[in-house]
Amino acid sequence: MLTSIIIPTLNHWEYTKQCLESIRKFTNTPYEIIVVDNGSNDETVASLRAMNDVLLVENEGNRGFPAACNQGMAVAHGDQLLILNNDVIVSYRWLDNLLHCLYADCRHGAVGPVSNAVSGIQFRPQPYQTIEEYHNFTQDHNHSNPEQWITTLRLVGFCLLIRRDIYNEIGSFDERFGKGTYEDDDYSLRIRRAGYKLIVAADTYVHHFGSVTNRIDPEYRNVLVTNQQKFIEKWGVDPFYSLWLREDLAALVPKVDRVLDVGCACGGLGLTLKNKGISYVAGIELDKNAAIDAQSVLDQVWIGDAGKIQLPFPNQWFDAMVFADVIEHVAQPQHMLKNLLPYLKENGYLIVSIPNVGHLEILHGLLQGTWTYQNAGILDRTHLRFYTLEEIARLFEQVGVAIEFIGMVQDSTPELEALLRELEALTVRLSLKSFGPPFIERCRTVQYYLRARKLSQGASL
Repeated sequence: MLTSIIIPTLNHWEYTKQCLESIRKFTNTPYEIIVVDNGSNDETVASLRAMNDVLLVENEGNRGFPAACNQGMAVAHGDQLLILNNDVIVSYRWLDNLLHCLYADCRHGAVGPVSNAVSGIQFRPQPYQTIEEYHNFTQDHNHSNPEQWITTLRLVGFCLLIRRDIYNEIGSFDERFGKGTYEDDDYSLRIRRAGYKLIVAADTYVHHFGSVTNRIDPEYRNVLVTNQQKFIEKWGVDPFYSLWLREDLAALVPKVDRVLDVGCACGGLGLTLKNKGISYVAGIELDKNAAIDAQSVLDQVWIGDAGKIQLPFPNQWFDAMVFADVIEHVAQPQHMLKNLLPYLKENGYLIVSIPNVGHLEILHGLLQGTWTYQNAGILDRTHLRFYTLEEIARLFEQVGVAIEFIGMVQDSTPELEALLRELEALTVRLSLKSFGPPFIERCRTVQYYLRARKLSQGASL
């Protein structure tokens, strides 16, 4: 089987050269190399023209990453297509492993490796200092292992292997994304909505210098914002908020049988739970566009208001319920919890993440007379309720839930720390008491991660 390796380039020949050399040295299965150049003005084009094993497509100017990928795929002869950034160095068994993963299951539509410079679940720390050490590391690491294959919502296009039949069905990259960014999120979503899976082959590690071409472009940040908005306009969901797997919160969920993810978005948290071995994960989502996406990865998804929805299950059906950044968006949280908690087993788990309005930055603003809503964060303009730890505990007590674990995501600055010392001294002078961790720890906390248990009838807090 032939793999077409498609590499868009724009200058930086020193990286492209290393990339090509690594392909030649470490690829044992049949392949062809197609380089699509987007108007390089260094030695890239002249050097590539002199190579007999490279099919070169030349553009007079920068047509953008998606268009370059499409040009390469249009002339490719391979049974599978591999999009590769020019600043990637591959290593031992890289392609063999990816191919094994891709064809191990007919539902696998695309696969990608892990790396040192990539976003999301594909990121892994760099356990080496030099390229020589990198190859020594991969010689031990890069062995095919299905236990290290992880289903995901998105694959990053820095090294993306796609089946030919999937490409024929899905089509090319969407060129509305111009120079690039979010075209891989878009393609990932299209693959999943066609009924296929995206797999991270964590048994395969490649080195990525990290978006060399884009990193020096002063317009890159503007492109990110613009393309994020284009994605939202196309699909009706925000990839920044809706496509994350939330491994942080999933770590608090015990390995039980049945979990309900309330406000499941596109299903990232639920998918992470299924990757952990939880057999049944259902979701509730108010946003129809996100719910449609979640239906591709969760067992069941209901579209509607969690405060009103009636589920087709008997009482005490679920072992755990998860509310990931949900409660602050609900006008009547007590009503919502009372509607859903009957479906939770006695002593079942309630996992919640919620922003802390008692964070020092908010207190600092209040001292200056400000309460300014933002597009994200504690004062997100979509928040309807605001909570301190004491208020969360009071809400839980009202619905018969007892907190058993408090996790804290903390953030501060030297300026805020100076204020914190003054406020801490004031609480001592006034003998102020409060629930939970010490005052100074609560003030540093941006978000709480809570695990609670539903009390048995008749039990008290």
